[in-house]
Amino acid sequence: MLRVVIWLLVQCAITDAAALKVKHYNPDICGRQSTYTSFMLTDADGNTGNPTHLAPWAAQIRVQAGGGDYEVICGGTLITAKHVLTAAHCFQKKFGAVKPGGEENSMTGRYCEENQRFTDSEILKRTQVTVGAMCTRKSEKFGCVNERQNGITLKVSRFIMGDFYKTHCEQGNDIVILELESTVDDVEGANYACLPFLPETKIQEGTTVTSFGWGSDPGKGFDNSAFPMIQVLTLVPESLSTCEDNWGTSVPFDSFCTAEEEDKNVCSGDSGGGLTFHQTESSREFIIAIVSYGSDCVQLIGGSEPRSQINTDVRKHQKFIVDFINGA
Repeated sequence: MLRVVIWLLVQCAITDAAALKVKHYNPDICGRQSTYTSFMLTDADGNTGNPTHLAPWAAQIRVQAGGGDYEVICGGTLITAKHVLTAAHCFQKKFGAVKPGGEENSMTGRYCEENQRFTDSEILKRTQVTVGAMCTRKSEKFGCVNERQNGITLKVSRFIMGDFYKTHCEQGNDIVILELESTVDDVEGANYACLPFLPETKIQEGTTVTSFGWGSDPGKGFDNSAFPMIQVLTLVPESLSTCEDNWGTSVPFDSFCTAEEEDKNVCSGDSGGGLTFHQTESSREFIIAIVSYGSDCVQLIGGSEPRSQINTDVRKHQKFIVDFINGA
């Protein structure tokens, strides 16, 4: 009888996994590179080429500032043709600010009460998402020579936020799903990353992950501003035990940690961006986590001891993601 019960449980799990579907998501299309066709880049020698987007699932999260302009404050990741994953802490009213006496490199020192985030209506009104972009603005010095490299900007029609602020930013759930006003099917250079449970895919031990975004780069003179061209970085995953040792405390239940290095780390403005891993068999990229928090890059360059970058493991939020996307 026991064997029969186990067999039934296994069969149900397989059936459920096989039947799992989400709107605007095609597992045969996700995670594949895109190329730009409507413009060519020219190098110093006059040679031209058709560039491949470094991360076609990368998105820029823009929030309307006091002057009315929409500023790139965070990164995001397309996970369907209409949905973007990013971090909840990107919507703090005092984004990046540290409380008096608060620890600068952790969430516990931030303004994390429920009333310290934008209201639902403010998020919908003040947030825009740029997709299919390699650049944030024109900058010939960094290869941003064509307006089409700046992508297409879309409004947000609805969203859902995890319980990040309800637990004072101390217990994980640093996750937001944004639904765009239209799909990105026809946006040049844009595609969505594969979800690790559609199809079910495990990250193999020893596999590195890729981070992408337009965050600050103190080593190149961009201490507190977005870098013009998208940057892609390879990071090494760390065990949760190593992560906790480096921080000297427990980490959130949904943590996925990566090693920090003095001159190799995600920085301010990279928050909310994705970490992906490459599956060799299918030649596709799967999202594994969302950038949450870690050491300050300026301090690392200045000699601070590296700790671990803490990211939000999307596998811990499968139901949250699927229910929202299929809920409308």
